Amino acid sequence: MAVDTTKNAVPFEMAQIPGPEMAKAYNTAVIGAIVKKAKRPLLVVGAELFEDPVMFDKAIEIGKTGVPIAATAHSIKGFVERGYTDNVTMIGLHPLTNYLRFKDWQGLDGKGQYDVVIFMGIFYKFASAMFSALKNFNRDIKRVSIDRYYHVNADMTFGNLAFDPEKYHEAIDEVIAKLAA
Repeated sequence: MAVDTTKNAVPFEMAQIPGPEMAKAYNTAVIGAIVKKAKRPLLVVGAELFEDPVMFDKAIEIGKTGVPIAATAHSIKGFVERGYTDNVTMIGLHPLTNYLRFKDWQGLDGKGQYDVVIFMGIFYKFASAMFSALKNFNRDIKRVSIDRYYHVNADMTFGNLAFDPEKYHEAIDEVIAKLAA
């Protein structure tokens, strides 16, 4: 049975006030389909994956479907330890977000700007600020969160799954299944 990722779609931090536009929580099938349909998706991962190391394996599964991975902070270590560096690029989260703001940026591989950016495993406050920057400075990029938190400044997000790791893992598995189909 599919995890209902549309429940508990409220800001993870009570004081998070996004303005008049707020993210919508979507189910895993829709998010998976959006990412699969994207011409230039990019998965951005962060150091919070170290708190739940199985998430590195899930990020690798996403990478194996053809989605390039931007490893921010020191998260590159998790990929190197698992022997997976095929389509993983190390870059700082703040510089990456700054580059993404510019529509003429050619991406980490020089092949053009990304159309969908997916965040996972980035500390909440950092991801929130990065989503806000993209929301305000490059609306051509679809902002997707497959993190365990509801992100108000994303376009598409899960509801809060932070306190139910099993359901969160299951939700990510459902997204991966949709990408691999």
